[in-house]
Amino acid sequence: MYLATLFHGEDIQYQIRQSYQVDNSGLFSHRIIHDLGREPRQFIEQPYDNVILFDSGLFKSVAEFTDRDPDLLLENLLWNFLPRGYRDRLAQFDRCNGDPGPMTDQQRAAIDRQIHMFDRRRIYYLYYGAVDQSKIFSMRPPVFRPLLNQSRDEREYVFVEMEKALDPGEYRNYIYAILNLHVYFTASYATYMPEALPEQEVADYFVEALCRLNSAHSFWQHEPKQTWLHPHLVRYMIMFFDYIPRNRSYQNDFIRQFMNDHRRFFWPDRTKDIAEDEVVKLYGQSLKFLKEMAPKELSRLYRKKALELHPDQGGDHDAFVELNRIYQLLQKSARN
Repeated sequence: MYLATLFHGEDIQYQIRQSYQVDNSGLFSHRIIHDLGREPRQFIEQPYDNVILFDSGLFKSVAEFTDRDPDLLLENLLWNFLPRGYRDRLAQFDRCNGDPGPMTDQQRAAIDRQIHMFDRRRIYYLYYGAVDQSKIFSMRPPVFRPLLNQSRDEREYVFVEMEKALDPGEYRNYIYAILNLHVYFTASYATYMPEALPEQEVADYFVEALCRLNSAHSFWQHEPKQTWLHPHLVRYMIMFFDYIPRNRSYQNDFIRQFMNDHRRFFWPDRTKDIAEDEVVKLYGQSLKFLKEMAPKELSRLYRKKALELHPDQGGDHDAFVELNRIYQLLQKSARN
């Protein structure tokens, strides 16, 4: 279960919600467990200094949908609304869940099924602060484990909390990276220096990419389809258009990139060779032909194929990943 915060202008309301698996497809939706209205504190009573009681109706609603202790669950969900003295006392105890242990094969398979590419890009940026996401496929699966078995609604509230760590000055670069906007540009610096690109073109491609995500069934799972921009995506419109980008220090960017490239225990998997038949299948051209193409022509061909194979457009996820891998290797080969 999780606490959903709903904004209606200046009005804020709260609901306790729960993700649940809809069918055998492995996709999740969400349901409302209890509507808390504008003031969750009205459901909390403190008869004595060290005792709190939750509203009986709220307690029954939560107990009906969980095998856990409803009191402990409600303490965690409504933590920010508990009386300050009571929170200070509970904070003295270890409330963490401990080491989750090694990942299972089932969890790895679930990550492949459930974690959308847009989620992966957001996690990559929030972990490393890198606009250039060319090494995104080297991320280790455990970083995605906290997102497993969540509805799209629950997962978006997780990202809302994570995005609070961002400086507003980097919102524009964050959005540029997570929507993979560099594929629309042929400039060699497009992967790491979006501020050097024409601002109006970046804005146009941003709106186009956001609208495409808004209509992507693979992203929303069983969330109701909407003909307008989904409330969970509105924050990205605000981030992009309502905040002034901060000028980056390229020295700091270089240092950060160097540190990320040399993090211990996070080396990328050994690079596979480029298979000729795979190149022909994905690009429709031989490897020799691609290597002899001008950079702009190769980039144009890559963008065309990427749009065809993109999972948001109903394309194959594995083929899209391989298309990207081959393109990165071709670019690296051309630079060398």
